[in-house]
Amino acid sequence: MRYVMSEQPDTALKVCAVLHEWYAVLQVSGEFRQDAHLGVRLRDELARLPLPDPPCLVIDLQDITAWDEFAIGAILSTAKRVMTNGGHLAVAAAPADFLAHVQRVGLERVFRCHETVDQAVGELWSGQQNQRS
Repeated sequence: MRYVMSEQPDTALKVCAVLHEWYAVLQVSGEFRQDAHLGVRLRDELARLPLPDPPCLVIDLQDITAWDEFAIGAILSTAKRVMTNGGHLAVAAAPADFLAHVQRVGLERVFRCHETVDQAVGELWSGQQNQRS
């Protein structure tokens, strides 16, 4: 099931969610920057989604054209919400400069980055299986 979560005419950011049986993929495209309210928007929009319990979420950044510290903050607030509810979060297909920043500031301890959505889903699946063991 596909949800268009955020497509505001005055912004160059689009967020869609694709729900699967046990996980969701949040597809972010366009300019993921210059918005101090990104974290609040993502949090509020995710709250409306019927996420599985516990929530398993992949944030797909393949189609972002730009990002900044507000984007990092939005991902961190989303990760906090997901993990507070016993879930897992992974980032997929992020640009090289984003990955370098994540490593430089030590955020790989908070969320893992993967080359593809399929790799991220594989990690989420492993996490789900380990929780059940």
